Amino acid sequence: MNHIGPMRWVAVGIAAVMIAGIGPIGCATRRDVTTIDTRISEIELRDAEERRRREEFARSRESTEQALRQQAASTRAQIDEVREEVRALGGRIEEIQHGLRQQGPAAENGDRLKEKLARLEEQNTYIAQRLQRIEQHLKIEPPAAPGSRIKPEASPAKAASEAELYAKARQAFEKGDMAAARKGFDEFLMTYPGSENADNAQFWVGETFFQEKQFEKAILEYQKVIEKYPRGNKVPSALLKQGLAFLGLKDRVNSRLIFEEVVRKFPNTSEAKTASEKLKELK
Repeated sequence: MNHIGPMRWVAVGIAAVMIAGIGPIGCATRRDVTTIDTRISEIELRDAEERRRREEFARSRESTEQALRQQAASTRAQIDEVREEVRALGGRIEEIQHGLRQQGPAAENGDRLKEKLARLEEQNTYIAQRLQRIEQHLKIEPPAAPGSRIKPEASPAKAASEAELYAKARQAFEKGDMAAARKGFDEFLMTYPGSENADNAQFWVGETFFQEKQFEKAILEYQKVIEKYPRGNKVPSALLKQGLAFLGLKDRVNSRLIFEEVVRKFPNTSEAKTASEKLKELK
């Protein structure tokens, strides 16, 4: 059995109703259904291509991040080596200082030891300053001193409640931040897929694309409302907005078919009234 893309069920449904109920204009309806089916297929293909490009970009980004992680690990290893060198120099300086104290100021080689000590101290200071600059550049915290208390990690933020997450996404939508709203509604759907507001959240995802005039993406998101939540209260609105999205794409034929579907299936609704007005404009 051939696989039928999810949006093509729209065309199949329209075909079943219109061919059975329209009568004399059945041939014209079948031609129109073929048109809408082809149009939706084109949108699905473009959406699949975009998903493929996003996946390729994600793979490329992961490769880059892995290379950066390896580079960071190498840098940390080098920093550890420099720290060890600083500690070793500090130990040698302490040994020379102890030797000078043991030999006293009249020791024959005291001057040479003092010169060596001065050079070592200068070298140690230079390396310590270099290490500090590297740590500041890479924003690496120096190791804690022995006996120092380690601060406990901050506890993860409490997950936002269902109502908070939904309200936050709606607020972003009302403020005109479509990207933030879309992200919020997507997060809501992943976190609370069985919520009573799931169909509403899915509808608002479609609305974010519609507001950005990304009509093809909006059509696909509205279709998810129709397919996933067929008994939800957002189905009439989703179908109407599909018609308006096709109209935004200058596709009058498919817009007319969907507006007729709204009027037939949901006759006593505000969506049907809007659809009827749009049908008059399309004549």
